[in-house]
Amino acid sequence: MQVIKRILTSLPFFFIGGLAHAEPHLSGALIQSVNTDLSHYRGSEQPRMFVTLTNRTGAPFTGTITGTVTGRGVPVGKPVSVMISRLAAGATTTAELQFPSYHTNWQGYFVNLIAADQKGHQLDQEAGAFDVSSDWWTYPRQCWVVGAFTNWGGWKPYMFSTPHADVQSLNAYKCNNLQLYNMLYRWHKPWIKGKSWVNGDNESISVDLIKKHIAAAKFFHMGTLMYMPLYAVNYGIAPDFTRDGSNVLLSWGMFTRACGSKCTIADLFKFPSTGKSNIAYMNPNNVAWQRYWGQQAKLMQSHLGFDGLFVDTYGTINTALWDWSGNRIVMDTAYSSSLKTFQNYIKGPLVLNPAGSYNEQDLVQSGREAYHFTERWNNWSDISTFGDFLTKARQVWGWADRKPNNIGLDWDMGLNKIFSVSKECSINGGPKLCTFNTPGVLYQEATILATGAHHAWIVDGQQQAGDGARFISNDDYPIGNLASPKPDMVQSEYDYQNFGVAYEKLLRLNIHASTASSPSLLSGAIGSTTATAGKVWLFQNHRSGFDILHLLNYQQMSTASFHDVNDNAANAADPIKTGPLKLKMYVTAGGVIGDLYTASPDINHGAPIRLAYTKYQDRSGSYIIFTLPSLKFWDMVWLENNVANSDYETP
Repeated sequence: MQVIKRILTSLPFFFIGGLAHAEPHLSGALIQSVNTDLSHYRGSEQPRMFVTLTNRTGAPFTGTITGTVTGRGVPVGKPVSVMISRLAAGATTTAELQFPSYHTNWQGYFVNLIAADQKGHQLDQEAGAFDVSSDWWTYPRQCWVVGAFTNWGGWKPYMFSTPHADVQSLNAYKCNNLQLYNMLYRWHKPWIKGKSWVNGDNESISVDLIKKHIAAAKFFHMGTLMYMPLYAVNYGIAPDFTRDGSNVLLSWGMFTRACGSKCTIADLFKFPSTGKSNIAYMNPNNVAWQRYWGQQAKLMQSHLGFDGLFVDTYGTINTALWDWSGNRIVMDTAYSSSLKTFQNYIKGPLVLNPAGSYNEQDLVQSGREAYHFTERWNNWSDISTFGDFLTKARQVWGWADRKPNNIGLDWDMGLNKIFSVSKECSINGGPKLCTFNTPGVLYQEATILATGAHHAWIVDGQQQAGDGARFISNDDYPIGNLASPKPDMVQSEYDYQNFGVAYEKLLRLNIHASTASSPSLLSGAIGSTTATAGKVWLFQNHRSGFDILHLLNYQQMSTASFHDVNDNAANAADPIKTGPLKLKMYVTAGGVIGDLYTASPDINHGAPIRLAYTKYQDRSGSYIIFTLPSLKFWDMVWLENNVANSDYETP
């Protein structure tokens, strides 16, 4: 065992900004939080893991914190330990574990963390993970920054620490790129000279805070994407875009009638289409508008130094619209053509949010996205049941078909939306502290991760000390109040995000639907290969070197909840943990099978377990029979199959 004797009782620069209270507080008796020095590591970089301890055992603690690394279940190197001496009850300290560099690429590693006393008795267990990748877009994990606002339309934000501390806390939740949301002077005129400005939503923004957040992101190797809407111009706030000196022309617009050159500003398509509108639409097919937009983006980038752009849209356009020449506007290639023009101005990654499935295929097949982000919607046109997540992931991967690494996926979805706007909630002026419904959160987290995407819903700042971040609980964006996570959700959210990094290559990279015969549950629960309320959903993937089986437990899920992936009313039922499950899993033909493993973020924080199995053959092919110890929300099982010839290197 390699022992590194380094205890950080006086905190170095890395910890400036209130780390001890800003990071997500975990639920164990000793380990309060876990973080790394970087969001991802290049092959020559040595991972550093920081473990903050708060002694809640009721007695002084002397012992060790040991980190054991595995990759795809296989032990990697020697365990690394740090000694802790006489940590008083209630006291806090931080220890650093230094691990060797891993000369791989696009691979995650799981770290099992054990706190043990001098006699070797385990007192606590948590987990960490490393992402060894040469970039941040192969496995995108987008989170939001709004901490550069100093006044939100009259409401003073109270939940922020320093930019460095807030970004550091997002790093603990495994974020690797940040969207800096709506830090624009106007939607069509994002930059003006000055130390601050008030945007079109009457929100005050500090240029210094923007730059500090970007600097903090670079410190952690995170990418930075500046938010800019694709076609929005200022309409309902004086002076409008035709009178503010921006040189945006009315003739670039989208109009609700075929009035041609006789159109007025009143004829423009508006957002929202009902009620008071402050935003009007320009035609994203118009090359002059595209060039203007690209020039404005370049101006922002040159002044602020962000890496690339997050291009937003307002989703599906069902209304018939016309251009200045009286021609019907066809949006079929609007997104791809816009990105093509923008690439002449922005030297860096571009991400465009189609806000649902609208024109999604054209966008993906353009090949111009750094990764594929979309604001998924819980309705018939996009995600109407939990099974649709798998359909969408496989659909996008099929459209993109990138080599050598297929496109990364990131889905934005809020939770508990109806519940969170209740007048009873303290966030809305009522007497009750409203918190997220943890089962609803984990059903969605498990399904999104298992089907190959990251869930983009984490925001800087905290609702309460120890949350480590905030989480989206409304339809638009969390500029206002949000529901609070309970301690069990904080721990679980950390575990799920950590799991997504530790097993990223089995979850997200070059995954294909299995060609083997379907798996089946032989005993212990009722299984289905179609996502169904009241059953365990089984689906099988294959990637180079592995057959991968996912089990998602919907046995206690009602039909109503199955069609409400956002758990809007916050009433999804907690699944009952099963006993042992006996399973039959067919094997992809042509390979040599090896070890069988399972892991779950619901069990021992995601630590892998090797399973015994028996091999058989029938008319449908080779298969194995094995027993899974239990299932709560989600278990992943993977079988080595021709692993010696895989792109997943033996750790």
